[in-house]
Amino acid sequence: MIRLLLTILLLAASFWAGYLSGGREQRSLQLNLQEIKDEMARRTLELERHVTAVRMRGHLLEMRDALTTAETQIDHQNYGMARSSLADAQRSLQTALKLDETGELSRLKPVEQQLERMQSTAHPLGPASIDTIERIKQEIIPGDAAD
Repeated sequence: MIRLLLTILLLAASFWAGYLSGGREQRSLQLNLQEIKDEMARRTLELERHVTAVRMRGHLLEMRDALTTAETQIDHQNYGMARSSLADAQRSLQTALKLDETGELSRLKPVEQQLERMQSTAHPLGPASIDTIERIKQEIIPGDAAD
């Protein structure tokens, strides 16, 4: 009888030890899984910020190209086409400003107003406009070779 009781106790103890061991492994796996999820969320957020920055830069480059086209049109006295190119530049700037989460482009708010003034038919386009466009192009992406 004592042998049977000891056997049952030994079996119960071994089952209990297996249960505890399995539970620890499960908790360990859950912790590891949570760490991996947190790391993936951090990396995903970092990649999204990078993609947004690249898209924002792309719109600024489109803006610079539209301004270069406007300069060419002013040189050829195609003022209607120049105003259209200025409008394209302003749209690209507005899109970039919408993507700007860090406020980095707040320095370009006055540029948007200058572009709006230049598009109005009351503003004469000429050599002074080309100088203004050149200044704007230098402000768009500092440190970037414009042409």
